[in-house]
Amino acid sequence: MCAADSTIYPPAMQQKRLHYLRGRLLEKRERLLRLMQAELAETDEPVGLPNDPVDVARSISAREASYEIGAAESDTIAQIDYVLRKIEQGKYGICENCGKPISPARLKVIPFACLCVECKAAEEMEAQKLAEEERTEMTDFASVADVKGDGEEEAAREALRASRPA
Repeated sequence: MCAADSTIYPPAMQQKRLHYLRGRLLEKRERLLRLMQAELAETDEPVGLPNDPVDVARSISAREASYEIGAAESDTIAQIDYVLRKIEQGKYGICENCGKPISPARLKVIPFACLCVECKAAEEMEAQKLAEEERTEMTDFASVADVKGDGEEEAAREALRASRPA
């Protein structure tokens, strides 16, 4: 049973909603698998003349695009499988960080959500903070490297490290 739903829906309705969600996820998974198989079959077919550079370039470009799309579809399938395991374990709708219920509204919009709104916001703030620190560090390094000149990157790194408080 989903703890997020238990505060709002009676147990019989919880089971119906989870059964419905599971069915939708399985359908989506099957559609993605069929699409991936069709794309693979398409990219295996030769396009144009084998010695024509334009046809070869188009074929390579189409194949690369297909692989990128396939990677995204593969990630989605992995997310679906993860959610299906959470449903089976009775842990669907529980925030993996704080253990509190994830709101049904959030799960309706993002069925793969593993974090509640508060934990997701905190995660995003932490990611922004780390990105900003990295940008600052790179800017600091670039300014020290400019002062030191080419070929002295390690010395510039040491100077940067020495200038930072411990």
